[in-house]
Amino acid sequence: MGIGKSTIDNIEFNHFDGFYYAGENVTGTISFHNPEKKLTLTNVSLGFIGEIGYTGYKIHHSRDSMGNIYTENRVGQYQIPFIHTRIQFTHSKDNEDLPPSSSSLTNSYHYIKYYVRISVTQIWHIFKKTQTSPLTIFPHVNILHMNRYRQVIAVYNRNHLHIKARINHQSILPDEKISLDINLNNEKRLRIKGIEAILIQNREIDHNHHAEVIFKNDLPIPEDFMETEFRENFDLEIPSAQLPPTYDYIASCSDLLIHTSIAYELNVKIKVHEWHNQIDLIIPIIIGTESTLERSPSNQASYGRRSINSAKFSREISVPPIFQSEAEDAEILEVVL
Repeated sequence: MGIGKSTIDNIEFNHFDGFYYAGENVTGTISFHNPEKKLTLTNVSLGFIGEIGYTGYKIHHSRDSMGNIYTENRVGQYQIPFIHTRIQFTHSKDNEDLPPSSSSLTNSYHYIKYYVRISVTQIWHIFKKTQTSPLTIFPHVNILHMNRYRQVIAVYNRNHLHIKARINHQSILPDEKISLDINLNNEKRLRIKGIEAILIQNREIDHNHHAEVIFKNDLPIPEDFMETEFRENFDLEIPSAQLPPTYDYIASCSDLLIHTSIAYELNVKIKVHEWHNQIDLIIPIIIGTESTLERSPSNQASYGRRSINSAKFSREISVPPIFQSEAEDAEILEVVL
């Protein structure tokens, strides 16, 4: 990565993939190479930026030829920084409370992203040359403080068909398994065509709702099941990719307050022969980053230091979330994000 033809810089972070937890120390080197003998830098600045992108309304004022002022609400796509810190090379700032990086794989908008931006001003140039380096930041979400072992049950009881879906631990970490119990009483021996378990991530930014499928599993049950009872436990494995944790956050952007949230749900779908509508049992899931009384690196969820596998995210659904239940050569930069 470089800045212009005259000055070439390189930014290297202590985490090669740019993934950090909020409050974690970010260290790295910024290197400058000057191939010209008479090049003077008047200023070098570094900034840490968190940005929200969303679709929303904005008031627009216009004036006609008679001088009359008109006001209208326009829908547009906006990029608003909710944190913009100019960093000195010995800066340290407490940013424990930051929303997790998140974005859709099928849509460039409705995102939260972070990046470090370096700007270089040269004495013979009237404009700055800038370069950005993306970061992935997750807040600490300790599921030990969220009643980790709480059980959640969703029930369907109609038309002589009684179904109970229960998860034994509502709060889990990536790369763990969801323990799902299915209890089905089928008095009239209806033909059950199949049962499907779908983990969905719901994101909201300023009333913009999006949902994406994390995984979808057809549960192994006998084909065209018509027995009166069915009881089984299924272990559903959460992918170890960088799943942002369950989180709610209100970002203060200029004169705006923008609510953002990430939530998960397990949707258990039961398909009955000759029924037009399938049965949907929805159970909220909490995904955290650690489960410990005292925070330490060994107790944090391990994400394998790799990018999200797009194959795990199969589609996007534009529906609101639904929940049923019983978040110069070597200057050393050290910043706390």
